[in-house]
Amino acid sequence: MHGLYCRNLDSSPLKLLFSIVLIISVFQTGTCWGAVGSASVKVLPDWNIIAQKNPTLKTLVVVEAANGLTLRDLAILADQGLVPADRDPGLIVGMKKAVFSTTAERWINSNLPRHISARVAPKFLMSGIYRVSFRVDAKNYDGPLNLEVTAPREDVGKRLISYDVVVRPTRDLLKHQDSAGNRWVSVKIPRVRYGDEIKFHFSFTYEVDVARVIDHDLMMSDKPESEELNEELKEFLKSGYKIDPEIPEASKWASVSRSFPVDARQEYRRLDKFLKGKVVYDDAKRAAYFGGRSVYSDLDHMYQYPSETLSRRLGCCPDTVLLECSFMRAKGIPCRTAGRFGHFFSEVYLLGRGWKSTSTTPTGIPLIVSVGPDHVPYQKWQPAIPIRTTRWEARVRIEPQEDYQ
Repeated sequence: MHGLYCRNLDSSPLKLLFSIVLIISVFQTGTCWGAVGSASVKVLPDWNIIAQKNPTLKTLVVVEAANGLTLRDLAILADQGLVPADRDPGLIVGMKKAVFSTTAERWINSNLPRHISARVAPKFLMSGIYRVSFRVDAKNYDGPLNLEVTAPREDVGKRLISYDVVVRPTRDLLKHQDSAGNRWVSVKIPRVRYGDEIKFHFSFTYEVDVARVIDHDLMMSDKPESEELNEELKEFLKSGYKIDPEIPEASKWASVSRSFPVDARQEYRRLDKFLKGKVVYDDAKRAAYFGGRSVYSDLDHMYQYPSETLSRRLGCCPDTVLLECSFMRAKGIPCRTAGRFGHFFSEVYLLGRGWKSTSTTPTGIPLIVSVGPDHVPYQKWQPAIPIRTTRWEARVRIEPQEDYQ
């Protein structure tokens, strides 16, 4: 039953009839619906449609085996693109139920043995630890340091139930939330010297609604509607720090008319294809940052100017997100920078639909959205001394909510 909620339902006549009715419902509405009493409850969109529009969308699946999952079962699942979502495969052996990760395309094409059942997790709790650590790399410095980082924040389809933070060495923390909903945590250290380390540890729990996360995906959105941009949205058409819609390449690209009124979905597809032909992903830069080898006196230095990225034909997500915003703004589409743990991306405004993400994942830990036309790094410090990010990592645990309604 490709594109539906479950795999390997019992084939009794009653359930077969139910499946036929459910299939008809999906093709009529694009959504699975089930009756609970006299009320209708939305379960999930049609995964056939999702796989067509966003085949690589990360998809969480609850897998069950009555006698416990064996090593052979894990191999069968892996062959079909399903891997444990939140733990080492060795910890899955013997469990009767576990959460696996795959893509939308692999999910609809999966064909599991009869003794294994699987269903999409439409709503789940995601708990975990997020860590970011720093080391002072200024050899001759002996003085104060004010350090500020963003904490896990809320996002569309991700309700932050709780979060906590500690810093090592222990210091008093200041917290504030800006107008975009970013949660900033700062510490003032009266004296640091070369080699000193500062470590932030965040715990968090999110309630994740997969249907809402998918709805926030630009490629999954319905066509735009007529809407006049207000003054607040027009700010995201202007030049911002390191975002320049007037660079010649952006102006030339924007001059090609593909849709009227402008459809942000079509234009982003066109831009994505264009930039992939212009810029090679900088794996070395990413590896250096995650490996704790990158040193900056201001994290803004990690972001290349769009003209530099185009001339070098090399960049990773901090660089390409500024390119995307420059080009989309040149086309008259409001665009802003955003970031989650491990990735920076753009959000564009789809007329009549609101802000939409160009990169969604149900298990992403949202960290930052730009307040205005400028991009905003997720770390700040003063004075501008050399600092090395020695650790940027996260671990999560997934718990499906079986009573989703």
